[in-house]
Amino acid sequence: MAETVHTEKTDAGRMFWLWVGMLLPPIAWAAQLQTLYLTSEYGCASSNFFWNHVASICAFTLSFFGGFTAWREWHAAGASTEDESGKPISRRRFMSMVGILTGALFSTIIFAQWLPTALGVPCSK
Repeated sequence: MAETVHTEKTDAGRMFWLWVGMLLPPIAWAAQLQTLYLTSEYGCASSNFFWNHVASICAFTLSFFGGFTAWREWHAAGASTEDESGKPISRRRFMSMVGILTGALFSTIIFAQWLPTALGVPCSK
């Protein structure tokens, strides 16, 4: 009985990290998009884009962390795509793979949205 409770806690902890791996990158992107939208007008008026850089770096870091977390969970689950059963380990591998892909996608999008600010041309002239 004690082993079942321990396994359930372990599985719940792993599920938490799987959800972090899947959801943190899009949440970081949405936060960066809104922050850039809110601070760009001030930045264009004052030529001070400090907060745009801070928001972009933080969002990129969070998105990368989400992808790394998913990658770590995928390796802990066996790092395989061979199994198509409905077992919990297959679901864990699937969620991990989706997290890796969303981490890569949203990290790329965050970097692409930061690029105009980093190159110094965020305002339409």
